[in-house]
Amino acid sequence: MGMKINRQLIHQKFGGHCAYCGREITIKQMQVDHFWPQFLSHFQPDLDKDREENLMPSCAKCNNHKHGMRPETWRKELELQISRLKKNAQFDRALRFGQLEITERPVVFYFETLERETTSGVAVRNQ
Repeated sequence: MGMKINRQLIHQKFGGHCAYCGREITIKQMQVDHFWPQFLSHFQPDLDKDREENLMPSCAKCNNHKHGMRPETWRKELELQISRLKKNAQFDRALRFGQLEITERPVVFYFETLERETTSGVAVRNQ
């Protein structure tokens, strides 16, 4: 039998924001994501997949897209989005008419920005 998840605690980990995109989410909107995906737990049998450190507050869009990927695998997937969008006629048209602008930036998750902002030298999260 699994451990009962404290949704309030997970929701407040990043001040009511999605750990990945940073969007503000209510506790009702929040989905609890397993940072290290549940189905990969056989690779780390000592890992308690439901421990608080492995649970991340996530918006539905991020959780559904991340699905069962490890964060670094998902980051690589996200980095391919621009090249895929460029093949789309509507996206290309919006670019040509100046409605969109592409910025080539690395994918940085919201929780990683919080780690960088800490001034005490102690990271908010260390995954």
